[in-house]
Amino acid sequence: KNMFAILAAVLTGAAAIQAGDNVITVDVAIYDASSGGVIAAVAAARHGAKTLLICASYPACFPEGGLRVGGMSSGGLGQSDIGSCSDDIGGFAEEFYTRNRKHYDDVIAAGLAQREGSADCRLPSPMCNQTFNLEPHVALQIFEDMLHEAGVVVMYGVQVDTVSKTATTISSIALTNGSTVTAAVFVDASYEADLVARAGVSYIVGREANTTYNESLNGNTGGQHGNQFGNVVDPFYPNGSLVPLMSPPPYGEPGEADSRVQAYNFRLCVTTDPNNTVPFVKPADYDPDEWELLRRHVAANAVGGGGAPSCNTAPVPNSKYDMNNCGAVSSDMIGESWAYPEADYEKRKEIWATHKAYVQGLLWTLANDPAIQGTVDSAWGLCKDEFPDSGHFPPALYVRAARRLRGPQIFTQNTPKIQAAAGPLLNQSWGLGCYNFDSHNAQRMACKSESDCHFHGPKNPSDLPYAWNEGDVQIAPGRYEIPWWVTLPHPNETTNLLVIAAPSASHIGMSTLRMEPQFMIIGHSVGVAAALAAKQLRDAGAVNVNTIDLAELHTLLIADGQKLSVSQAPPPKPSPTFDGSVCELGRCFQVDAAAAGQSSHHYDNATCGLPHAGCDPLGADEWLAEMAFWSAPNTTVGAVMHAVSDTVLKKSTVHSTLLPPSSLLAANKGFACRLLDPAEFGKYRLCSAPVV
Repeated sequence: KNMFAILAAVLTGAAAIQAGDNVITVDVAIYDASSGGVIAAVAAARHGAKTLLICASYPACFPEGGLRVGGMSSGGLGQSDIGSCSDDIGGFAEEFYTRNRKHYDDVIAAGLAQREGSADCRLPSPMCNQTFNLEPHVALQIFEDMLHEAGVVVMYGVQVDTVSKTATTISSIALTNGSTVTAAVFVDASYEADLVARAGVSYIVGREANTTYNESLNGNTGGQHGNQFGNVVDPFYPNGSLVPLMSPPPYGEPGEADSRVQAYNFRLCVTTDPNNTVPFVKPADYDPDEWELLRRHVAANAVGGGGAPSCNTAPVPNSKYDMNNCGAVSSDMIGESWAYPEADYEKRKEIWATHKAYVQGLLWTLANDPAIQGTVDSAWGLCKDEFPDSGHFPPALYVRAARRLRGPQIFTQNTPKIQAAAGPLLNQSWGLGCYNFDSHNAQRMACKSESDCHFHGPKNPSDLPYAWNEGDVQIAPGRYEIPWWVTLPHPNETTNLLVIAAPSASHIGMSTLRMEPQFMIIGHSVGVAAALAAKQLRDAGAVNVNTIDLAELHTLLIADGQKLSVSQAPPPKPSPTFDGSVCELGRCFQVDAAAAGQSSHHYDNATCGLPHAGCDPLGADEWLAEMAFWSAPNTTVGAVMHAVSDTVLKKSTVHSTLLPPSSLLAANKGFACRLLDPAEFGKYRLCSAPVV
C-alpha cells in the first residue's frame, strides 16, 4: 500500500519516512505538489520540519501522467505570468527561476541565447540572472532537485479520502491507498482545495455579486470585449436549436452572483522543429458537427490561415512554444469547467478527458476541416521530448480557479487600493504581487438580439442573433503585498491548516493571486510558517497557525531572500498602453545606421517625411516591432507596427508586399515578428501576437 511512498524515496533520494501500520507521522504534511506545494515543502524542510509532500493531481501525479510534481509550472504553462512584476519575485521562487537560467549556461556561453527574450528575461540571456519561461521537463527536473536536496519525501498517486479532527485540530487524513497521515500542520496546496473541503472548512465556488464586497469587476460581467467575437456569428440552427459549444440559458444579469467557473484549458508545448514534432491527432470520438460554431466564426471574422495553433503562442527555450487560449473560440473550453470544483475524483477524470478531446478536436478541425482547412499549418505539433508518459500531451488540466477558502478576511478587488492608502503590511506580508485581475470567460451566450440578451454585443446594425462570450476581465491592480491572512481558515474551524492555491479571496481577488509565481511566493512563506507552527507542538504541546511569531517569521523570510515589502523592490515596469495615436502609411523611424546598416526604415516604398500628427519619431528608449501575416508568396501582407516604450504603445496598420524571407514564409505560413531595434534589425522570429 505504501508503494508510491517508497518509490518517492527512491526517486528523490530522500530518507524514507517510517511507516508502521500504514500510519505516517511528520511535522508538516503538504497536500498536492503544485508549484506552490513544492516550494512550501522545500521551505518547511529547509527550516527543520520533517516534511511529506502528497502528489495528488490526476493524472500528473499518477504513473499514466509521469509522476510529475510542479503543477502547471512543469505541466505546460511555459510563459510564466510575471507581467511587469518580475522584480517582485523573491525567495525560493526566485531561486527556481535562477536555476532555470543556469540550466542554459552552455547555450549562453556558446552565444546561442535567444535575444528576443532578453528585455524581460523570459528566454535565456547573458543579461539576466533568471529565465522565466519554462520547458516543462526542465521545470520538473528543477522541482525534483530542490525536493531531493531538502530531504522531502514525496508520496505519488494518492488522494485525500477523509479528514479526522479533534475540535479545531486536524489530527490525521486518510488517503485513497489506505494510508493515514498525521502531522502537526497540514497545508492544502491543491488547486481544488480538496483538503479544505474534507476538513469542513468554509469555501465558495463561483462569482460573488458586485454588491457583496463593493466591487465592479466581480459577478456576471455582461460580456467584455476580450477574447470575443468581432463580427456577428449566428449561434442557432435554422430550427432554433443551439449549435454545439454554446452555453445553455438563462445567462443572468450583469453584476449578479452565480456558480459559474472561468474556463479551463491545457497549456500545450508545441513546436515546428521537424526533428522534435509529434503531429496533432484526431480524437477517437471526433464529430465534425461539434465544430459548426468554429466554422462560422472563422468565416465571419476572417481568422487567419496557415499559421500558429493559437494567436497566443509564446516562445519558450529551445524552439518551443506555450500554446494558450486566444480569441472567441480557442483552447479554453468555455462552460465545461462549472462542475469540476465539486466533482468527485471519477467525475473529474471524465471532465479532464472531455477537455483533452476538445483541444485535440479544435486543432484537428483548424488543420483539416474542408471549410477552414489550413488555418493551422501542418508543420506544428506537440514536442517529442516533452510528456513522454502521456503521449506528449500535458497531463495537467489548467484549473484556473475552483474552490476558494473563506477565511476571516477576504482579498477583493479593493484590497490593493486599500493597502496603498493604509501603507505596508509589515510583518503580515507573505510576498508581493501586481499581475492583472485576470479572469477568463465563463459562459458563451446565444443572443437572439441585444434587447433579448441585455448585453452589448458585436457591431450588429441589423440586430441579428449572435454569439457572445462572458466573463473575461483584464485589469491591472497595481503592486500590492499579499496578506498572510489569505492562507488562514477561520480559527473556529481549524487551527493547524494553511492554504496556498485556493486563497481567501473573492472571485476577482483570486484572479490576480492565482498566478504560478505568486503561488510559489505564497508557498515559500507558508512552508516556513508551517515549520514554525510545528515547532510550537514540540515546545508548547499545541499548534495554532494563528499565533505564530510573525516577527520571527518575517526575519526568517527576509534571510531567505523573500521580498515582502514594496520598499524591497524597484517600481514595476509600466505596461505599455495604447495612447490613441494611429499613424499613416509611410511613417519613418530612424535607426542607428552603424548597427542596422541603414539610416531609416519605412514601408510601402513611401517617402520618409514628417511623421503623422501624434506619432513622434522613436526615442532612444523605444523600439519598433512588426507583426506580419500572409497567405501565400507575393500577396499582400497585413502588418501591425508597434512603437513601444516603457509607457506608450503607438500602432500603425499597413499593407505591403514586403515579405519575410522565403525560408520563413515556407516554414511557417502565418505570423512572424521582425524586431526593428538596432540590435535586432532585420531578424525575424515566429510570433503569434503583437509585442505589447
